[in-house]
Amino acid sequence: MNRSLIALLLALSTFAPLWAQDEKLDDLSFEEAPLKDEAVPYFAIGVGPVFNFVFADTKDVNAQALALGLPEINSPIFQLGAEIFTAVGVIPNLRLGFSWISGSAASSADTTLSGTATKRTMLYGISSRTFHLDYAWVPVKSLAILPGVGLGWGEQRIEMYQSAAEIDWNQINDPSSLAPLPNAYTILQQSTLYFQPRLNIEYAVTPFLNLRLQGAYTLMFSKSDWTGNRNALVKNVPDNISVSGLNLQFGVFVGLFN
Repeated sequence: MNRSLIALLLALSTFAPLWAQDEKLDDLSFEEAPLKDEAVPYFAIGVGPVFNFVFADTKDVNAQALALGLPEINSPIFQLGAEIFTAVGVIPNLRLGFSWISGSAASSADTTLSGTATKRTMLYGISSRTFHLDYAWVPVKSLAILPGVGLGWGEQRIEMYQSAAEIDWNQINDPSSLAPLPNAYTILQQSTLYFQPRLNIEYAVTPFLNLRLQGAYTLMFSKSDWTGNRNALVKNVPDNISVSGLNLQFGVFVGLFN
Protein backbone atom coordinates (compact mmCIF):
# COMPACT_ATOMS: atom_id res chain seq x y z
CA MET A 1 0.00 0.00 0.00
CA ASN A 2 2.74 2.46 0.97
CA ARG A 3 4.77 1.50 -2.08
CA SER A 4 1.78 2.16 -4.39
CA LEU A 5 1.17 5.57 -2.82
CA ILE A 6 4.82 6.52 -3.17
CA ALA A 7 4.81 5.47 -6.85
CA LEU A 8 1.69 7.54 -7.53
CA LEU A 9 3.21 10.63 -5.92
CA LEU A 10 6.40 10.24 -7.99
CA ALA A 11 4.36 10.00 -11.21
CA LEU A 12 2.38 13.13 -10.37
CA SER A 13 5.54 15.08 -9.58
CA THR A 14 7.08 14.02 -12.93
CA PHE A 15 4.17 14.89 -15.25
CA ALA A 16 2.86 18.01 -13.48
CA PRO A 17 5.50 20.33 -15.04
CA LEU A 18 4.72 18.91 -18.50
CA TRP A 19 1.02 19.72 -18.11
CA ALA A 20 1.92 23.25 -17.02
CA GLN A 21 4.10 23.66 -20.11
CA ASP A 22 1.25 22.50 -22.34
CA GLU A 23 -1.00 25.19 -20.85
CA LYS A 24 1.67 27.85 -21.56
CA LEU A 25 2.01 26.63 -25.15
CA ASP A 26 -1.69 27.25 -25.63
CA ASP A 27 -1.13 30.90 -24.72
CA LEU A 28 1.63 31.40 -27.32
CA SER A 29 0.79 33.04 -30.67
CA PHE A 30 2.20 31.49 -33.82
CA GLU A 31 0.91 34.17 -36.24
CA GLU A 32 3.37 35.01 -39.02
CA ALA A 33 5.15 38.33 -38.53
CA PRO A 34 5.10 40.54 -41.65
CA LEU A 35 8.44 40.79 -43.40
CA LYS A 36 9.87 44.27 -43.75
CA ASP A 37 10.41 45.30 -47.37
CA GLU A 38 13.94 46.48 -48.01
CA ALA A 39 14.37 49.38 -50.43
CA VAL A 40 16.38 48.49 -53.51
CA PRO A 41 19.15 51.07 -54.10
CA TYR A 42 18.84 53.04 -57.33
CA PHE A 43 21.21 51.89 -60.03
CA ALA A 44 21.64 53.04 -63.60
CA ILE A 45 24.35 53.18 -66.21
CA GLY A 46 23.39 54.39 -69.64
CA VAL A 47 24.18 56.34 -72.78
CA GLY A 48 21.99 57.71 -75.52
CA PRO A 49 20.86 60.62 -77.69
CA VAL A 50 19.15 63.70 -76.27
CA PHE A 51 16.88 66.14 -78.10
CA ASN A 52 16.97 69.59 -76.52
CA PHE A 53 15.00 72.78 -77.08
CA VAL A 54 16.54 75.96 -75.62
CA PHE A 55 14.33 79.03 -75.26
CA ALA A 56 17.10 81.63 -75.55
CA ASP A 57 16.44 85.37 -75.77
CA THR A 58 16.77 86.17 -79.49
CA LYS A 59 15.48 89.76 -79.38
CA ASP A 60 18.82 91.43 -80.16
CA VAL A 61 19.80 88.72 -82.63
CA ASN A 62 16.55 89.32 -84.49
CA ALA A 63 17.12 93.08 -84.48
CA GLN A 64 20.32 92.43 -86.43
CA ALA A 65 18.50 90.03 -88.75
CA LEU A 66 15.82 92.62 -89.55
CA ALA A 67 18.52 95.23 -90.21
CA LEU A 68 19.97 92.86 -92.82
CA GLY A 69 16.58 92.41 -94.46
CA LEU A 70 16.07 88.92 -93.04
CA PRO A 71 13.09 87.39 -91.23
CA GLU A 72 13.35 86.77 -87.50
CA ILE A 73 14.98 83.63 -86.13
CA ASN A 74 12.44 81.45 -84.37
CA SER A 75 12.87 80.28 -80.77
CA PRO A 76 13.29 77.65 -79.33
CA ILE A 77 16.56 76.52 -80.87
CA PHE A 78 16.73 72.77 -81.46
CA GLN A 79 19.87 71.01 -80.25
CA LEU A 80 20.98 67.43 -80.74
CA GLY A 81 23.54 65.62 -78.64
CA ALA A 82 24.22 62.75 -76.25
CA GLU A 83 24.60 62.02 -72.55
CA ILE A 84 26.33 59.30 -70.57
CA PHE A 85 25.74 58.66 -66.85
CA THR A 86 26.38 56.16 -64.08
CA ALA A 87 25.23 55.68 -60.50
CA VAL A 88 27.80 56.25 -57.74
CA GLY A 89 27.98 53.05 -55.70
CA VAL A 90 29.49 54.51 -52.53
CA ILE A 91 26.71 57.14 -52.18
CA PRO A 92 23.20 55.66 -52.59
CA ASN A 93 20.97 57.18 -55.28
CA LEU A 94 23.66 59.62 -56.51
CA ARG A 95 24.40 59.79 -60.23
CA LEU A 96 27.15 61.42 -62.29
CA GLY A 97 26.83 62.29 -65.96
CA PHE A 98 28.28 64.22 -68.89
CA SER A 99 26.47 65.64 -71.90
CA TRP A 100 27.40 67.47 -75.08
CA ILE A 101 24.83 69.15 -77.32
CA SER A 102 24.74 71.74 -80.10
CA GLY A 103 22.25 73.28 -82.46
CA SER A 104 21.31 76.38 -84.40
CA ALA A 105 18.48 78.29 -86.01
CA ALA A 106 18.73 80.37 -89.19
CA SER A 107 16.81 82.73 -91.42
CA SER A 108 17.42 83.40 -95.11
CA ALA A 109 16.18 85.69 -97.85
CA ASP A 110 16.84 86.27 -101.53
CA THR A 111 18.00 89.72 -102.58
CA THR A 112 19.71 91.49 -105.48
CA LEU A 113 23.04 93.30 -105.06
CA SER A 114 24.54 95.27 -107.97
CA GLY A 115 22.30 93.40 -110.36
CA THR A 116 23.36 89.96 -109.03
CA ALA A 117 20.87 87.59 -107.42
CA THR A 118 22.14 86.86 -103.91
CA LYS A 119 21.03 84.65 -101.05
CA ARG A 120 21.67 86.08 -97.58
CA THR A 121 21.58 84.03 -94.36
CA MET A 122 21.98 84.65 -90.66
CA LEU A 123 22.53 81.78 -88.21
CA TYR A 124 22.52 81.74 -84.40
CA GLY A 125 24.00 78.66 -82.73
CA ILE A 126 24.62 77.41 -79.18
CA SER A 127 26.82 74.47 -78.13
CA SER A 128 27.50 73.16 -74.63
CA ARG A 129 29.32 70.50 -72.62
CA THR A 130 28.09 69.81 -69.10
CA PHE A 131 28.99 67.73 -66.05
CA HIS A 132 25.85 66.67 -64.17
CA LEU A 133 25.20 65.57 -60.57
CA ASP A 134 21.72 64.10 -59.92
CA TYR A 135 19.93 62.49 -56.98
CA ALA A 136 17.37 59.75 -57.69
CA TRP A 137 14.06 59.24 -55.93
CA VAL A 138 12.09 56.14 -57.01
CA PRO A 139 8.43 56.52 -55.94
CA VAL A 140 7.25 53.42 -57.82
CA LYS A 141 8.88 50.62 -59.73
CA SER A 142 10.63 51.71 -62.96
CA LEU A 143 9.93 55.44 -62.36
CA ALA A 144 12.70 57.76 -61.15
CA ILE A 145 12.59 61.47 -60.38
CA LEU A 146 16.03 63.06 -60.39
CA PRO A 147 16.67 66.68 -59.39
CA GLY A 148 20.19 67.74 -60.22
CA VAL A 149 22.69 70.46 -61.04
CA GLY A 150 25.15 70.93 -63.86
CA LEU A 151 28.27 72.96 -64.52
CA GLY A 152 29.45 73.46 -68.06
CA TRP A 153 31.14 75.45 -70.77
CA GLY A 154 30.26 76.17 -74.35
CA GLU A 155 29.97 78.68 -77.14
CA GLN A 156 27.44 80.86 -78.88
CA ARG A 157 27.99 82.08 -82.41
CA ILE A 158 26.38 84.31 -85.01
CA GLU A 159 27.13 83.65 -88.66
CA MET A 160 26.20 86.05 -91.47
CA TYR A 161 26.91 85.13 -95.06
CA GLN A 162 25.71 85.78 -98.57
CA SER A 163 26.60 84.36 -101.95
CA ALA A 164 25.67 84.48 -105.58
CA ALA A 165 24.26 81.42 -107.28
CA GLU A 166 27.70 80.68 -108.78
CA ILE A 167 31.32 81.38 -107.88
CA ASP A 168 34.21 81.12 -110.34
CA TRP A 169 37.31 79.42 -108.95
CA ASN A 170 39.51 81.87 -110.86
CA GLN A 171 37.84 84.79 -109.07
CA ILE A 172 38.77 83.74 -105.53
CA ASN A 173 42.55 84.04 -105.91
CA ASP A 174 42.65 87.83 -105.73
CA PRO A 175 44.92 88.65 -102.74
CA SER A 176 42.93 91.82 -102.03
CA SER A 177 39.70 89.86 -101.50
CA LEU A 178 39.03 86.24 -100.59
CA ALA A 179 35.70 86.30 -102.38
CA PRO A 180 34.36 88.48 -105.19
CA LEU A 181 31.34 90.64 -104.46
CA PRO A 182 28.58 90.03 -103.52
CA ASN A 183 29.99 86.98 -101.68
CA ALA A 184 30.79 87.61 -98.00
CA TYR A 185 31.08 85.74 -94.71
CA THR A 186 31.39 86.85 -91.07
CA ILE A 187 31.30 84.73 -87.92
CA LEU A 188 31.10 86.08 -84.36
CA GLN A 189 31.93 83.76 -81.46
CA GLN A 190 31.86 83.91 -77.67
CA SER A 191 32.90 81.31 -75.06
CA THR A 192 30.60 80.82 -72.07
CA LEU A 193 30.47 79.27 -68.59
CA TYR A 194 27.13 78.39 -67.03
CA PHE A 195 25.29 76.74 -64.14
CA GLN A 196 22.30 74.51 -64.93
CA PRO A 197 19.76 73.17 -62.39
CA ARG A 198 17.49 70.52 -63.86
CA LEU A 199 14.75 68.00 -63.10
CA ASN A 200 14.61 64.62 -64.86
CA ILE A 201 11.64 62.27 -64.96
CA GLU A 202 12.78 58.88 -66.24
CA TYR A 203 10.98 55.62 -66.90
CA ALA A 204 12.72 52.28 -67.40
CA VAL A 205 10.64 50.58 -70.09
CA THR A 206 12.83 47.50 -69.68
CA PRO A 207 15.97 46.85 -67.60
CA PHE A 208 17.90 47.90 -70.73
CA LEU A 209 15.87 50.88 -72.08
CA ASN A 210 15.22 54.18 -70.31
CA LEU A 211 13.15 57.22 -71.44
CA ARG A 212 13.57 60.78 -70.15
CA LEU A 213 11.64 64.03 -69.94
CA GLN A 214 13.67 66.94 -68.58
CA GLY A 215 13.21 70.58 -67.66
CA ALA A 216 16.27 72.75 -66.99
CA TYR A 217 17.38 76.36 -66.83
CA THR A 218 20.77 77.55 -68.05
CA LEU A 219 22.33 80.46 -66.13
CA MET A 220 25.39 81.95 -67.83
CA PHE A 221 27.74 83.45 -65.21
CA SER A 222 30.89 84.12 -67.24
CA LYS A 223 31.74 84.91 -70.85
CA SER A 224 34.63 85.89 -73.06
CA ASP A 225 34.84 88.82 -75.47
CA TRP A 226 33.22 88.37 -78.83
CA THR A 227 35.66 87.62 -81.66
CA GLY A 228 35.06 88.16 -85.36
CA ASN A 229 36.36 85.70 -87.95
CA ARG A 230 38.47 84.11 -85.16
CA ASN A 231 40.71 87.17 -84.96
CA ALA A 232 39.07 90.58 -84.48
CA LEU A 233 37.70 91.93 -81.20
CA VAL A 234 34.03 92.71 -81.72
CA LYS A 235 32.70 95.69 -79.75
CA ASN A 236 29.22 96.83 -78.73
CA VAL A 237 27.55 93.42 -78.92
CA PRO A 238 24.35 93.57 -76.77
CA ASP A 239 24.71 91.85 -73.39
CA ASN A 240 21.29 90.22 -73.76
CA ILE A 241 22.65 87.84 -76.39
CA SER A 242 23.17 84.97 -73.97
CA VAL A 243 22.88 81.20 -73.62
CA SER A 244 20.72 81.67 -70.51
CA GLY A 245 17.21 80.31 -70.83
CA LEU A 246 14.72 77.52 -70.25
CA ASN A 247 15.47 74.07 -71.70
CA LEU A 248 13.11 71.21 -72.50
CA GLN A 249 14.68 67.85 -73.31
CA PHE A 250 13.75 64.33 -74.37
CA GLY A 251 16.17 61.42 -74.16
CA VAL A 252 16.43 57.72 -75.00
CA PHE A 253 19.08 55.65 -73.22
CA VAL A 254 20.36 52.10 -73.38
CA GLY A 255 22.24 50.38 -70.56
CA LEU A 256 21.32 48.80 -67.23
CA PHE A 257 18.50 50.25 -65.11
CA ASN A 258 16.72 48.97 -62.00
